[in-house]
Amino acid sequence: MQNNILNLSDLKVMDMEEFVDDYRFLVETTASPPSHCLKCGAVANLYKHGKKQQLFFDLPMHAKRIGIYAKRQRYKCRECDETIFENLLIWM
Repeated sequence: MQNNILNLSDLKVMDMEEFVDDYRFLVETTASPPSHCLKCGAVANLYKHGKKQQLFFDLPMHAKRIGIYAKRQRYKCRECDETIFENLLIWM
């Protein structure tokens, strides 16, 4: 699969489907895990808590809608018991 088709360097394209009106991409991030809890600030007290797929829309390409399904890692904090997602600020 062509990883750079979306021009988002920190995403790995896992799958792409083309339909009459749109493209759908399944991606995973290649970013490092968070170093601290974004809710309470506890450092290095997180553990993986499953993945969740979220849908984002991008600007059209070849006059077709772009749907990006991001498979995001969730983390749970042992201090505050809150769940956070891996950071996607890499998209900006």
